[in-house]
Formats: sequence, C-alpha cells, structure tokens
Amino acid sequence: MILKFIDREEELRALEELYAQDKAHLVLIYGRRRVGKTELVKQFINGKKAFYFLAKKEPMELELDRLVRAFNRKFNVFIEAENLEEFFERVKEFGKIAFVIDEFPYWVEEDKGIPSTFQYIWDEVLKDSKVFLVLLGSSISTMESLMSYKNPLYGRRTGQIKLRPLEFFHLKEAFPRYSWEELVKVYGTIDGIPAYFQYFDDSLSVEKNIENNFYNRVSVLYEDAERLLKDELREPTTYLNILKAINDGKAKLTEIANETRVAVTNLPKYLKVLETLDLVKKEYPINQRKRGRGVYRVKDFYHRFWLRFVYPYRDDIEIGAISFEDFQSDFNRYLGEVFESVAGQFLIRMNRLGKLPFRFTKLGRWWHKGEEIDLVALNSITGEAGFFEAKWKNLSEREARGILKDLERKAELTGIPGNYFGLIGKRIEGKESLREKGYLVFDLEDFNEVGEEGR
Repeated sequence: MILKFIDREEELRALEELYAQDKAHLVLIYGRRRVGKTELVKQFINGKKAFYFLAKKEPMELELDRLVRAFNRKFNVFIEAENLEEFFERVKEFGKIAFVIDEFPYWVEEDKGIPSTFQYIWDEVLKDSKVFLVLLGSSISTMESLMSYKNPLYGRRTGQIKLRPLEFFHLKEAFPRYSWEELVKVYGTIDGIPAYFQYFDDSLSVEKNIENNFYNRVSVLYEDAERLLKDELREPTTYLNILKAINDGKAKLTEIANETRVAVTNLPKYLKVLETLDLVKKEYPINQRKRGRGVYRVKDFYHRFWLRFVYPYRDDIEIGAISFEDFQSDFNRYLGEVFESVAGQFLIRMNRLGKLPFRFTKLGRWWHKGEEIDLVALNSITGEAGFFEAKWKNLSEREARGILKDLERKAELTGIPGNYFGLIGKRIEGKESLREKGYLVFDLEDFNEVGEEGR
C-alpha cells in the first residue's frame, strides 16, 4: 500500500492564521469519517507545542484519568486533577499550546453535561489564555449542535471547518501516473475520500486496483461501507436497505418506503440521519423555489459503487465466484453519472479562473416530466444562464451537434432564458468548429487547463 496524503492548503492556512494570533481560540473541525480530519490537525500541530488526545466511548471518570496520564507522559510532568475544569487550569499554565480532542462527540454521548462543562472551561479558564483548543468530530449532527443557539457552547467558537471529500482534480496529485480518463474511474470508486487513497496504486491499472480492493473479502474497502454504518447506527441493516433503495433509483419517499418496508411516516427520520452523516442528499431542480419535488441520492461515489457492484454480490465474492470483470459494461454505464459530477467540478474551476464567457453563481441539474439537463449554470445577478450536457463518450462532430440541438430544445422547457449552450465529453471531434459557432465544448484534453491552475 502506498500512503497518499493530500495537503489541505486552504484549511491549513486558515488554522495557521488563527494560531498566529496571540490569544485563545476554540475551533470546531468536523466531517464524515475517513475524510481526513485527524491527518489535517496532525499536520497542523507538527512542530508546535501541542497535545493530541483521541476520545473513547468510556465513562468520563476513566477518560479524565486517561487524559491526565497521557498529558503527563507527553510533557514529563505530574498533574493531578479531579475534574476537567481543574485539569485545564493546569493546561493554561503551559502558555501557547495547541490542544486537540479528537472524536469529541463520544464525550457528549457519554455525558450530556459536557457542553456545559466546556462552556465553563472556556469562559472561566481558557478565554484569556493562549490555548488553541480544537474539538474534532465525525458525528456531524453533534458537532453542528454545538453551534446551535440552545447549546451552552453557542457563541464561544472562534472558528469552524467542515471538512469535505477532496475534489476530483486533487486525484491527479495523488495518482500522477493516471490519465484523466483513468481518474474518472478512480473517482467513481473511492470518490475524494483521502483515507481510501492509500489502497490504490497507480502503477497498477484502475481495474486491477478495483479487483484487489472490492472483490477481495479481506480488504478494507470491501466492507468499510457497512462498517461505517455499524459503528454509527443502532439499526445498520435498515439504513443499509434505505441506501440500497435510493442507489437503485428509488428517489421518492413512497418508492423508498415500498422497497424497504419502512413506514413512510418513519422514513424521514432515517433519511435525516443519513443526511447528517453526509451519506445522502436531497436534490431539487435548479429553478425550483418550493422545496417539494426533491429526490434523494446517495452522496459519495464510494457508497454508490459499493452498493451497486459489491453489496448485492457478497455471497458470490466470498466464494470467489465473481470478479470485477463481470461488471465492465455496467461499470461504463455507471461512469456516466460519475462524469456528470466531474463535469460540474470542471465548470466550477473554469468559472473560478474566469475561463468562461460568463460568471455563474449557482450550478445544478434540471428535470421535469421525463426531460433532464445535466448541468445548468445560473448567474443570479445578471440573469445569464448556461446549459450543459455531460457525455461519457467519444463523440463525432455530427453526434455533438445533435446533442447540442436537443439541449437547446430542452432549455426552452425550463423557462430559464439561456445565453450559452455547451457539451462536455470524453473526446469530441470538431470541437474547435463547434466553438466557432458559439458553443462551449470541452473534453478530457481540456482538463489539463484547470488541473494545475485551478488548485
């Protein structure tokens, strides 16, 4: 295995700017599991006077004892404390120090009074110190609740970072030997989840990596999707069934309920949990104002791939009766939806770099009564709009013209005045000729333009 860690330059810079201030800080860092929170803070505290502590699901008296002993061992001191308040009184004496508590929600789960305890610690002990206190958590709902109005810690934080999976274009840094086409395949299997990068080796083909990691019952990626649910939830099987139904195209409440045998009245609470875990999102047509006709989608491509190509075939994989080779055709079809996401990220980078003839402030899908447009870019200030199709195909100029003409037809159905029409494909013949006619046409060759420059 080759360990690959991608620098989170923006997040590190934000932390360093706060740390450079000669005062106390309380920073919350959160995000789904495997997204790189721990690696981020470990890189941040490297070379600093710092203390890192990983919380456990243990009674708080045991956790306090473990915390004090670990601190004493780290700094070769002898501190005694009967409670957290007393302990942080001693920590304050160490001057400027970065103090990190990872998986802080475990403490909140164990003791509901922990937010109140840390309110006191911040207000009465640390506020006027030089301690840089960082609280990390994978439970997004718990971490976001710390910022809510009713929480004792409301208004105390001096910074927060919600860490998200890396963008598609970061994969080029992790896997420099792969082409853009190969990276779309990688993104379709492990998304931009940093912890999974170490399991792929770009000296091997993408297909070989998929075979090694998803069709091998002893590999981490073979079972991690299910493991995440078991670690976080009391009814992992129910949640897994809901995810599977959504991934199979059951996008509305009634469809999901029928597929999973979960009462439609109970389904929203399950979906809310999956949303807070960043596993599911509710999507609406880009021009829809009333939040009614949304559809549910599995959010990351690791889970989408696993639910489609691994989970239904676990019994066959266990006995070696099936391999990734059996799914090549379906995998290529699946990459169509992956490429829609990649194309959207490409447009966002082009927009950021000013390489489009207009600026957009919003990007999303549009659909209505069987008609769909992959990407619609809107500028809410100027009223300009661009319509784009993303096609995971090699297209002739004639095929591209046909797609663009049909796109113009569908754009009229949206009710959005359109200024620009475009197409993003794997490879498009005659794209220069199409550009001369005013179309915004791009293929994988154009990704080089934003790959390095857009970082």
